Amino acid sequence: MLLLVSSLACKPPDADGAASTLRSVTLNGGTTEGLDHDQGDDGYTSEHAAITDALYENSLSWNPAEEALRGFLADTRPDVVAFQEIFWDPWCQDIEVDLDLDFVCRDYDPAGLTQPQRLLGDDYQVACAPGQPDNCVGVHRDLGSMQGCSEDLCQEGLDGMAPPDGCSNGARVGRVVVDLLEGGELTLVNVHGSSGLDSETRDCRVSQFEQVFEDRGDGQPAAIGQALILGDLNTDPFRMTEADPSAAYFAAQVDGQAWWFLSDDTPSYGGLTSIDHAVSNTWVGGCTSPPIWDTVYWDHLPLVCEATR
Repeated sequence: MLLLVSSLACKPPDADGAASTLRSVTLNGGTTEGLDHDQGDDGYTSEHAAITDALYENSLSWNPAEEALRGFLADTRPDVVAFQEIFWDPWCQDIEVDLDLDFVCRDYDPAGLTQPQRLLGDDYQVACAPGQPDNCVGVHRDLGSMQGCSEDLCQEGLDGMAPPDGCSNGARVGRVVVDLLEGGELTLVNVHGSSGLDSETRDCRVSQFEQVFEDRGDGQPAAIGQALILGDLNTDPFRMTEADPSAAYFAAQVDGQAWWFLSDDTPSYGGLTSIDHAVSNTWVGGCTSPPIWDTVYWDHLPLVCEATR
């Protein structure tokens, strides 16, 4: 059933002085066996998908897809990027590599660049989540620099923790505060809700979303100050509020007053649901979901947002 909640519409903040602009991208870079990978002639087949599922955590692990995403990001040139389910290269140490397959571990170099660094290039500073190393953010150096991170890559530079009830591991909600070159701060929150429709998982997503808006487990929410929340919720706050308490909770927080959506109900996942979102208490704008590549690989579309404050 399609349930649209009108109160979730974007609400612009009061503007003082000249507007600042911000381009963001959030993308779940993983894939799934549940697509027709034998369609087309891109070279990625259902046999490749089975290997990705068995060995590579269904993460972004096929080299041609990594190259396509790198080109997309270079053309898009976002100020900030939030990744979920990209590949953490040290996983290669535990994978039996088939050198005949064009997968990421074929060229693994323990001293080399990590995947988010390869995807974004030298113009970005990168931080990833403790306990969830495939969830990372990138900040363009023309925008600012991350607090608490003085390196090109801070592998556990996102500030976060497991929910207080321990329903999931690591920081599926991670934040970093950016010192903006123009002055002021921007808090980036990368959210990757647990995947599943059973009651236990739905309740766990509520706990994770409470970390975003109420209390991470240390007495403060992840989203502090002037914030931008990006990520894969793994639920649809426009369509699933009656069936999923985590969708209802998230929708209730993003009330169009204190918090508002930059994204909308346009399906970003499988052409059916809207689970990839951008939310702010400062920035106002809109988002699109352009294809990365004319092939069957990703089950998520990227969310590209243009915002002002």
